[in-house]
Parts: sequence; structure tokens; C-alpha cells
Amino acid sequence: MKTIFRSVLILSLLLFALSSASFAQDSPLNIVASNSILADVVSNVVGDVATVTATIPRGADPHSFAPTPADLTALADADVVFVNGALFEEGLLEAIENAGGDANIVTASACVQIIAIGEHDHEEDDDHASEEEHAAESAQSDLSEIAQLCEQHYAEMVALHEAGHDHEAEMAHEEADNHEDGEEHDHDHIETLGPLYALDCGTGHDHEAASDEHDHGICDPHVWLEPHNVMYWMMLIRDTLVELDPVNADTYTANATAYLAELDALAHDFINPLVATLPIEQRILVTNHDSLGYFAAAYDFTIIQALIAGGSTIAEPSAAEVANVIDAIRENGVVAIFAETTLNDTLMQVIAQETGVSVAYLYSGTLSEEGGPASTYIEYMKYNVSTIIEGLKHD
Repeated sequence: MKTIFRSVLILSLLLFALSSASFAQDSPLNIVASNSILADVVSNVVGDVATVTATIPRGADPHSFAPTPADLTALADADVVFVNGALFEEGLLEAIENAGGDANIVTASACVQIIAIGEHDHEEDDDHASEEEHAAESAQSDLSEIAQLCEQHYAEMVALHEAGHDHEAEMAHEEADNHEDGEEHDHDHIETLGPLYALDCGTGHDHEAASDEHDHGICDPHVWLEPHNVMYWMMLIRDTLVELDPVNADTYTANATAYLAELDALAHDFINPLVATLPIEQRILVTNHDSLGYFAAAYDFTIIQALIAGGSTIAEPSAAEVANVIDAIRENGVVAIFAETTLNDTLMQVIAQETGVSVAYLYSGTLSEEGGPASTYIEYMKYNVSTIIEGLKHD
């Protein structure tokens, strides 16, 4: 299996899952999701029909996770493997390739509008350029099919909003109109790179221009920090499972419809009113990992500094970067900074002592353990948003 972690080939696998001949299941589908957040969302579609397994366990940092041989075997044996995409699981996917595995991988974020995470250095790899160009050229017809699928999902989102949110429905229409070309969205005031299916996250270009292989991309992979993006996950997961297991299609569809309503309520009935209690001038974020971009764009927060720049948690900040964080805190009157439950907080504690601010802890790429404060995606969002609002409120 050739360079499975490259987005163009992942998209080919997505189309395989959606276009392969339907078959009746003699036994429940063997479903794997890359991480605990995605696994919880998939489980809400699956219900009691099958069991969903997360490769990256609760409490683990997805950026530094290394799969075991047993993990790779489970991935190869799965009927379908759902991943976030946008290079979030690049190490995991590369491990599958290196092990010679062949997994049916579906990128849940294919229809999500992607934002840039920042500037990155890219090194060309001429050994792979011609192969990638060939793959991109051969994938153009596939991209048109994915585009049609995503347009159906955008229309479904509009219909859902029209059912109960007249103002939001108008914004959703604008979102659907702009998904194809990546124009700036009126409701989040941010320019997007485009839908993930059309991007090579190593360069930020669409697949027509994809020719390089990179260790790190410019796409922000943390799409789930905005519930509407998870609604797009849900639609694609539903459609994939219906194609793979038509016998249980009605169950998947009904479960997805119910969970879409829960996600819509999370955004409009919980997050919106809670965020509205925090004045705009107090919506200033300092984090130890650049993971809140989608949340900030959706809810009018400003991220003034991240201790670890870029989308990965593996890098170590320099003394100059730590000093920049301290300066930004002092210059902007920040009262709280946000660490993550899976990352070492030593530097954040040093910064807090130096500046006199408090440190609050968020869940980022993982749910909490079962019974914890963020053991489902909805609980995860409620916990994180509540923690942010409580941490930033001041007279």
C-alpha cells in the first residue's frame, strides 16, 4: 500500500468505502476509530449494532502515540477505520504503511472547511514528486464524486438549521456557497484553505498542485473543537456505514439524526449562551498547544500566543518562545492560561508564577477516562467551554 498517509490516497480509500458493492453482514462490522473522540462520535451512529474500538486510548497524546503490533493487526482486520485526517494521525498511518498493512481508511473530516495553523518549513522530496503528481492526476474524477457528497452534506446542514435556527440557517447557506472555493465566512471571520478533500495539507494546495511530501502540514487538524464540524463527521460516518452494512441502514440513519440534533443543541443551546456571558474584550486565549483555532474562529476568541507553535505537541519551546508568551500575557492583561491534560505543564506553571495568572486544564485530543468530566464528546465540549469561560471571566 503506497504512502497511505498522503491525503490523495486517503481520499481514494474514502471513495472505495462509499462506492464498493453493498453486502449483508453475517456478523457485526468490525469498526475502528483512530482516537477516543472520534470513536465516541462513531459509537453514537452505530448504537448497539456493533462495537467501536479506539486505537489511541483515552488519556494518550495522539501526536506522540506509537501503535503496537497488536494495534496494527486490529487496524488491518477492521472493516473500516475512521480517522480525522489533515495529518492528525500521520504517524499512525505511516506505521500502517511501514508494517505493510492494508486498512480501509475513511477520513471523517473530508467535508470540513480547514483553516491554516501557521507558517511551516517545507522540504521537497524529489523521490516522491512524480508518484504524488500521478496520484493527484488520477484522483481528479474521485474528487468530483467527493465534492458531490459534501454538497449533499452542506445542504443537509442548511435544512437542519432551517428547522429551528432561522438566523443560523442564513449563515449556513453562506457556508454551503463558500465551501467549494474557501472564501471567508461571514459568521466566523476567517479565511479557510478549503474543504479537506481538496487539500494537500503538506502544502496547503489543492490536489491539482500536490507534488511534495512533508513532515508537517499547514492544516489545523483540530476540527472537533467546533461542533458543526463534528456534524459533518457524523454525516460521512453515517453514509459510510449505510453503504457497508445496508441491513442496518435504518438504525444508522435514525441514530445519526438523533445525535445531529444533540450536537446542534450543544452548539446553540449550551455553547452560544455560555460564551455570550463573556465580554469580547475578555475572550483572549493563551495555550500550551495550538489547538483552539476552530473554537476561536467560531466564537470570537483571539489566540494571542501558544507555547508550542504549530499543530504538533512534540516540539520543545525555546527560551525565546517562553519569553514571548510571558510578554503577550502581560501586554494583553490575560488572567488565565490553558494547559492540556496530556501534556507536561511545567513550563506553563513557571509562566503562571512569573505573570501571576492562573492555569486551567483542557482536554484536547482525547476524552477523559470513563466516569471522568469529559468521557463523551458532548461532555468534553461542555467541560472545555465551561473551563475557558470560568477561567477568563474577571471584573
